[in-house]
Amino acid sequence: MTPTPRTFRSRLAILFGMLFVLVGLPTYLYVSKVHRDQLVAERLQNLQGVTTSAATVIAENLIERRREIELLAQTSTYQQSPLDSPEIRASLERLQRSYPHYSWIGLADTAGQVQSATSGHLVGQSVSKRPWFIEGRQGVFVGDVHEAVLLAKLLQTDPSAQPIRFIDFASPVYDTQGQLRGVLASHSHWRWAGDVLSVATPKNAARTQTEVFIVNKDNDIIFPEHAVEGQTPPTAELRSASHDAFLSWGGTTLYLTTMADVADPVAGTPLGWKVVVRQPMDIVLSSVRQLQAALLLIMGGGALAFLILAWLGAGYISRPLARLTHIARRIEKGEENVQFPVHGKTLELKRLSGALSGMANTLLERRRALEQLNTELEGRVAQRTAQLLAANEELRTLVRRDALTGLPNRFAANERIKAAYADMGRGVAPYAVLMVDIDHFKHINDSWGHAQGDAVLTRVAGLILHTLRETDFVARVGGEEFVVVLPRTGLAQALQVAEKIRVAVADTPIAPVGHVTVSVGLTVASPTDEAEDSAVRRADMLLYKAKQDGRNQVASAPPADD
Repeated sequence: MTPTPRTFRSRLAILFGMLFVLVGLPTYLYVSKVHRDQLVAERLQNLQGVTTSAATVIAENLIERRREIELLAQTSTYQQSPLDSPEIRASLERLQRSYPHYSWIGLADTAGQVQSATSGHLVGQSVSKRPWFIEGRQGVFVGDVHEAVLLAKLLQTDPSAQPIRFIDFASPVYDTQGQLRGVLASHSHWRWAGDVLSVATPKNAARTQTEVFIVNKDNDIIFPEHAVEGQTPPTAELRSASHDAFLSWGGTTLYLTTMADVADPVAGTPLGWKVVVRQPMDIVLSSVRQLQAALLLIMGGGALAFLILAWLGAGYISRPLARLTHIARRIEKGEENVQFPVHGKTLELKRLSGALSGMANTLLERRRALEQLNTELEGRVAQRTAQLLAANEELRTLVRRDALTGLPNRFAANERIKAAYADMGRGVAPYAVLMVDIDHFKHINDSWGHAQGDAVLTRVAGLILHTLRETDFVARVGGEEFVVVLPRTGLAQALQVAEKIRVAVADTPIAPVGHVTVSVGLTVASPTDEAEDSAVRRADMLLYKAKQDGRNQVASAPPADD
C-alpha cells in the first residue's frame, strides 16, 4: 500500500485537486448531458417537422393529381364523345400542359386498346395487362413507382440514360347510363418527387447532411433514385415508442432518424409510403463535443493553476491554514458569496487567498453561465418551433394557390364548394356556380406563344376578380378554365354577374393579342343535389353548350328541382 503523503505541500495540493474534481467534474458532466439532451430533442423535433411537412406535401400532391384524373373522367366530353374524338385528344393535351410532370395521359377502351393519348403515344396498342388498366376498370387507382419500358423508349431521347420511372393515376370512365366506356390514366414522371420534396426540405440540408427519403411498403427506398446500397431504413425501430434517438441503417454510422406515413391518396387502397429523414450523429453532436473540449480545457487549466498555487504557497502558510481549510469546506458544500478575511504577511499567502476567492467567483459565474445557456436553449427551441409553424402555414397557403394568376386553385375551389354545399344543407340560401372558359385559347398560344397566353390568363383572371363582390369566390381550375361561386345568389342575379364578366372580358383589349372572349356556363345549386359537385357538373355541361352555340355567350339553367 502506498503511504499517505505527509508533506504539507503534498497534502494541500491533493486537497485542492480533490476540491476541483468534486466541483468541476459534476459540472462538466451536467453541462454536457443537459446540452446534449436539449440539442438532440431540438434536432429531433426539427427533423420530425421536416418529415411531417414532406409527407403532407406528397400526400396532397398525390390527391390533387388523382382528383384531376377523376374529375376529368366525369366530364360530359368523356361520357358522350367518341373515345378517339379530337375533343378528348385536346382535353388530354390541355391537362398535360397544366402539370409539367405528366409524361403521358391516355384513354383506353374497355378492351384495353388505347384510343386517345398525348402526343399520340401508344395509340392503338393494348394495355389490357397493365395494372393501372386492370385496377382502373374497378375504380380510382394510384399505383406505386415502376418502370414503363415501352413508354420510356418513346419519351427518352438518350438511349444510354437510366430507365425512366413513373407513378400511375387511373379512373374509370362511364357513360350517362353508368356503363363503363374505358379507363383514363396518366403516367407522372417520378422526378416530381424531387420537386415536391424541395418545398419541405430545409435550405441548409446539404450543409447539415440532412437527407430525405421516400420508402415504399416493402421498406425499399424509392427516392432518391440512387440510394446507397446496403442501407435499410430502420422503420421497425421507428414504429417502437422506446427506440433510441440514434439508429443504424445497416452500417457503422448512426443517424438521428424520424418517420411519417404518407396518407393514402385512395381510401381503402393503401399505398404504404413513408417519408424518412436522417442526420448523422456526428453532425448532430458536433456542438456538444466543442463544448466538452472547451470545458475540459478550462477545467484543466484551472486545475493546473490551483495546484501550482497550492504547492508554492504551502511552504509559507501555517497559521491561516485552519481558516483556509474551513473556507474551502464551505465552498465544497456549495455556499456562495464566501469572503476570504485571511491576512498574511507574505505575498504568496495573499495570492492563495485571492486564488480561492477567484475560484468561488469562477464557479458562481459558471453556474450563472449554465443557467443563461439553459435559458438561451429554451428560447431557441421556442423560436424554431414558431418558425416551423410559420413554414407549415405558408406551405398550406401555397398548395391552395395558383402560381400564375395568384387565384385559388382547384384544391381551394373544392373546399369552398364543399363549404357552400354544407351551408345550403343547414338552411342557408343556395349558391350559384359559373364555369368560365377563354375561347380559342389554344389558338392564342399557337399564334402568340405561351408567354402571351399566360399574360392573357392573368389579365382575364384580374377582370373576373374585379367584377365580383367581396363575398364571391373565383379560382383557376384548369388550363384556361375558372370557376366562380356566388353565395346566396339566385339565377337572375347570377345571370347579371355572368354577363358582366363576359362583357368586361370582351370589351377589354389585351395587348398584343387584342380582344378575347369567354364562354360561361351558369347554374344554381339546389338542396336536392346528390353531391357537392352536382352544380359544378351542370355548369360544366352548360359551358360546353355555350361553346357549341357559338362562344362569347352565357348558357344557363335553373336549379335541378325547378
